[in-house]
Amino acid sequence: MKKIIFQESLSVRKRPINLSDNDLSLFTHEFEKMIPESYIFFEKKMYSFNSIIFSLRKFRYFKNYSFFGDKTFIERIKIILKNYLMSSKKVRTIEKGTWFTDNKSHVYFHWILDALERCELAIDYLDEYPLLVPEEFYKKAFIAESLDLLGLNYYVLEKNYIYKIKELLITSKTAETGNYNEKILKNLINRFKLNAKMPVVNTNKNIFIYRDSKIGRDIQNFKEIKHLLDKHNYEVVNFEDYSYDEKIAILKYCENLLGMFGSGLSNMIFLDKAKNLIEIRNLNDYENNAFYSLSSACDLNYYYLFFELKDDGCYVDPTILDNLLNKL
Repeated sequence: MKKIIFQESLSVRKRPINLSDNDLSLFTHEFEKMIPESYIFFEKKMYSFNSIIFSLRKFRYFKNYSFFGDKTFIERIKIILKNYLMSSKKVRTIEKGTWFTDNKSHVYFHWILDALERCELAIDYLDEYPLLVPEEFYKKAFIAESLDLLGLNYYVLEKNYIYKIKELLITSKTAETGNYNEKILKNLINRFKLNAKMPVVNTNKNIFIYRDSKIGRDIQNFKEIKHLLDKHNYEVVNFEDYSYDEKIAILKYCENLLGMFGSGLSNMIFLDKAKNLIEIRNLNDYENNAFYSLSSACDLNYYYLFFELKDDGCYVDPTILDNLLNKL
């Protein structure tokens, strides 16, 4: 039997500040979204191997709680068989644990805004039911660091072992990815800020988040854009180089956060209310509104401009960017 933690709710989003009539169709379907109820439930005699959970007793794998996206049945079976064949077949027993991840949880955006939000559903149970963290995820520095910073009780599932879990607490997803239960999100943000040590750091009220070209979103005309950033006193920051404590301290004093569509924009959650988020997003992209909806959930002012995909990278129009930064 499931226990409902948060009831279904309607999310009404703030409109982009610089929304033009020509771009209305990119956003209208996101202005209001129903956020489903969030819940937990318990299963006995469960098995886990390499980030998969399975019940032999019910002959069921819990695809809605451990898989991301719309993989076909055959694709899921292949993943399960691959993980099982990779396992050592040695069985370890755990009395109790909490399941809160899927196969995308190793990505920064999905870790912070999907997995850690699922943790909030079980927060009152974690002393007895520790979070079960697959080793392949735990090896990511940002994952291990966040668990320790938040003071969460967890147990690392070593790769290639089969784990028998006598009683497993399973968390639902808190919303379809790219959407947010605002109460859960605010609880998570407050937990980060309350636990951060807030070191003394050099701060700038204007920050441009930038990741290098190996990520695949390189700005073709970056030298030209960098000139504009200098003109408007924007500091270029790669947040992958900073701890959570440092990121939270830096963004506490930030008023304008600018960046390309990508996981780096997830760090907007550390901004104070009513600050400005400027997303450089793909031209005519109707589907990827995760950062628009996140900025609204964080009570930020959302601005946008577009990049165009070229053969050698993304092109950002310097005149449009200059005009927007002048307004800010």
